[in-house]
Amino acid sequence: MPEQAKDIQERELTSGRSPAAITVAALIIVLCLYALFEAALKALGQLPLVAAPGAWWHWIAALPGELDPAWLGAMGAGLVLLGVVLLVQGLRRGRRARHLLACEDGILMVDDQVLAASLAHRARAEAGVGPGQVLVTVVRERVDVQLSPTSGTPVNPEAIMAGLEDELRVNLVEPLPQVHVRVAERGVIGQ
Repeated sequence: MPEQAKDIQERELTSGRSPAAITVAALIIVLCLYALFEAALKALGQLPLVAAPGAWWHWIAALPGELDPAWLGAMGAGLVLLGVVLLVQGLRRGRRARHLLACEDGILMVDDQVLAASLAHRARAEAGVGPGQVLVTVVRERVDVQLSPTSGTPVNPEAIMAGLEDELRVNLVEPLPQVHVRVAERGVIGQ
């Protein structure tokens, strides 16, 4: 596979870091707008909404001051946790809800929702049940199938699992996810 195709594949399978960056930027903007609002209130001679900007700076400069050590530790732990979350977001890319389909001539991808709909159709056909009786979720390398059988009609979970694995193989899904079928104990009235 050419290098450009690998780059395209990587870009389409992984999510960017922009949501985390946008969140941090929005928080900084809100903090700056609040500081600007407090400064404008002080310049107009009005009482501060929460505290004057000078009071905030004095409180920060006087830390730990008379602050309870438990509160100081909780604030420190919160800041460390925020730092770790931002560091992980910066170093590790997320994964989009997509799977690759094997193709020699190009790059084929399918959204996990589309794959789940296809697998639900196959599971309904294998089990002989109606549309509302099968729920399929595809999450990364796992396919979970929840089946509510028609009351009085036996269902073979192994046959359903084999049918779904065959559907994944026929569609050339890479990497092949593990299929887990769970049949409800109680049946529903036939549809």
